[in-house]
Amino acid sequence: LLPWLSEDTGAGIQHLKGTETNDGDATLNINRRTKLFIRVLKTRVADAQQLVGQTLDLNGHALRIGNFKTREFSPFAHIYAHFVDTGSTSEEQFVQDVMHELDSHFQLHCGFICGKRQTLQSVSGPLHGYSLMLHDVPPHKSLQLQDEGLGRNRLLGCGIFIPHKSIAPVA
Repeated sequence: LLPWLSEDTGAGIQHLKGTETNDGDATLNINRRTKLFIRVLKTRVADAQQLVGQTLDLNGHALRIGNFKTREFSPFAHIYAHFVDTGSTSEEQFVQDVMHELDSHFQLHCGFICGKRQTLQSVSGPLHGYSLMLHDVPPHKSLQLQDEGLGRNRLLGCGIFIPHKSIAPVA
């Protein structure tokens, strides 16, 4: 429905939150209040309006898109990504990839906490990644990371950072 979405480098689709079924398959129960977050450039917000009222077919399951509102990024010092895909399969390599991208692309030295390994099924095969919490991030770098993301596969919900109020419960 949004053919231009894959061409916008900053675009991304966050994971839908729901509960897994007990059937042993990959079905996710999504209630009517579940929020779908799509990241697009400000210049594309009007184009994204065409999603309102549409029903998406997700492998035989209907997802109706309601009204939406826009929200700007917040410069939080702690940001979290549910799933980051760097292409590595081991935690050691993943940590090295994260440190390299933070240093070389973002010129950022901050603390981070890597979650447990996860697998995401995609059309091209399984993706392996980890959740990632960055802490003590300067405001301008927080906004940059939320805007650009980390790693690859943003349209599959990977590498998208959201503000997190505190790392105290995690630490």
